[in-house]
Amino acid sequence: MKAVKLLLALGIVLNLTGCWTKVELDELTFIYGMYIDAGDEPGTVEVSISSPLPNRLMSGTQGGSGAGDGKAYSMITKTAETIPEAVIMIQKDLTRRLEISHIKIVVIGKQFASQGIGDMLAWFKRQPEIPLGTFIMAAPGRASEIPKLSPIFEQLPDQVLSNMAKENLLFSTTIRDCMLSEASHTGYAMNYLSFGRKAESADQGKTEYWVGNGGVMLFQDMKMHGILKVKEGRALAWAAGNKAGKLALPVYSIQWDDDGKGAASSVFLNNTSSASVAMTADGPLFQLRVKGRASITSLKDSKLRNADELSDLIVSKLEEQVKKEITAALKSTQQAGADVLQLGMLLEWNYPAVWDKLRERWGDYYSREAQIEVTTSFVIEDFGKEK
Repeated sequence: MKAVKLLLALGIVLNLTGCWTKVELDELTFIYGMYIDAGDEPGTVEVSISSPLPNRLMSGTQGGSGAGDGKAYSMITKTAETIPEAVIMIQKDLTRRLEISHIKIVVIGKQFASQGIGDMLAWFKRQPEIPLGTFIMAAPGRASEIPKLSPIFEQLPDQVLSNMAKENLLFSTTIRDCMLSEASHTGYAMNYLSFGRKAESADQGKTEYWVGNGGVMLFQDMKMHGILKVKEGRALAWAAGNKAGKLALPVYSIQWDDDGKGAASSVFLNNTSSASVAMTADGPLFQLRVKGRASITSLKDSKLRNADELSDLIVSKLEEQVKKEITAALKSTQQAGADVLQLGMLLEWNYPAVWDKLRERWGDYYSREAQIEVTTSFVIEDFGKEK
């Protein structure tokens, strides 16, 4: 009995010793952004990390400024044959241990994307501390150039990119999305950034840089297969539905009459899409249905007709235009050979025997033979004061 009491007391005492593996916050360097490019030498990769500088993140300072004379973040770049080797080289030059569990954004360069991102995804799989919900985007040139952007409303470039993805203006692709698509042998899309100098200059006389949405980059088999411009990217996001996140308030303008004096602009308050597949004599027929509720924000008509008289015309014009743009975007994905809507997965679920025959050549089949039919159905909820 005394032995049991002694063991119980010893167990309580051991629980009071605290955490043996604790690491103080001031011993860590938190990685908020990772920027990956192809190295200058063949077979190498360049990795840049962005980390906040706590001593310069002061409340009351202007976004992007530090204590008044410096940036609120640091950038460190190393080149090696593999991503983990580059990260280790970065760690060797630091006095604090790297901590990647707080990463917010990954940006890949255009050349790196064209060579293939398989090694990057494989490394992510082996790093349990990396959140799978981390957003991933593509840069028009080198990814390491993107952090030069001027964060107007935020303090860090990584916050700007993360908030852009959360707004879902086009896609909000995450590491998880890429991994799931690769596992199912289908394609995926991610935001393709635009990057350039601003006409204005900063207070210190330095050039400012601006980053925005430049379109969508298409992937299949872990390689870039094409790029869509913003208009096509928006249509593709419509078609992708939940696979793209939730497209935020898409706006469309339409015209009628030969003289172009009849026109209306609409903002969609809600939009959904669904896909199905049916077997025909010519093979699988994929049917994509897009629905939405819109509000008319501006309206003019050369014949002075009121909103009630124009309701059916506006709806038909909207359905026609959206269908046309989505069909064109899907044809672009077929030309690129990137099954971004994951129709192959839909075929596997419904017709597994057919999928088994097409699995090995699905990319070629999607590009050359896949039949996709688009239908649209919209409702105008209000016409403003005129209604």
